[in-house]
Amino acid sequence: MAPNTVEKAPVTLLGLGAMGTALARTWLAAGHPLTVWNRTSARATALAAEGARVADTAADAVAANTLTVVCLLDDTSLEQVLAGTDLAGRDLVNLTTGTPAQARARAEWARERGARYLDGGIMAVPPMVGVPEAGGYVFYSGSRELFEAHRETLATPAGTTYVGEDAGHAALHDVALLSAMYGMFAGAAHAFALIRKEDIDPASLAPLLA
Repeated sequence: MAPNTVEKAPVTLLGLGAMGTALARTWLAAGHPLTVWNRTSARATALAAEGARVADTAADAVAANTLTVVCLLDDTSLEQVLAGTDLAGRDLVNLTTGTPAQARARAEWARERGARYLDGGIMAVPPMVGVPEAGGYVFYSGSRELFEAHRETLATPAGTTYVGEDAGHAALHDVALLSAMYGMFAGAAHAFALIRKEDIDPASLAPLLA
C-alpha cells in the first residue's frame, strides 16, 4: 500500500435489488472492501466481477465484517434472513423500508443479540445513489455511537442526516416527507384539473405552480 493510501472500512451488504446494487457499486467504486449476499445468488455475479466478495450465506456475510447494511424487501424478510445469525459485537444498519414501530422493535431485537442498531430511511431512488449533485440522502436514527463510528462510510452512497436516538424517527421522517410530497403532487394535479375546460394554457400555469 502506498504511504498516502487511506484504507477504507469494509462493509457487508445483504440484499441486491435495485437499491442494494446501487449502494454496492458506490462502495466498491470508493474502494471499500465489500462482502455481499443475496437470496438469488445470480444477482451477485456482476458485483463479484467488480471486486465484491460473495458470501455463501447471510451468516457468513455478517461474520465477515463489523458493519452490516441490510437493504431487503421488508421487515419480515430481515427477520427471515438473519434468523440464527450471530450478531454479537456487530453494527447493524437497516435500510429496509418499514414503520417506526418496526424500527423500534428491531432495535430492541438487535440489542438483545448484542448488536448496535441504526435504522435508515432512504430519500432517493437508485439512479441518485453515488451522485452527490442529485441531492439524495438517508435519514438515520438509533445508536449515535454507531452512526459516528461509520459516518464516513455511510455518507459514501448518499448524504446522511441523523435524526435522533429513537430508532423509529428515521422511518417517521421518511413517511412524513413522502406524505407531503404526495399531497403536493395531488394538489398540482387538482390545479390542472380546475383549468382543463377553461381557456387557459396549462403551460402558463405550470411556472406559477413551480
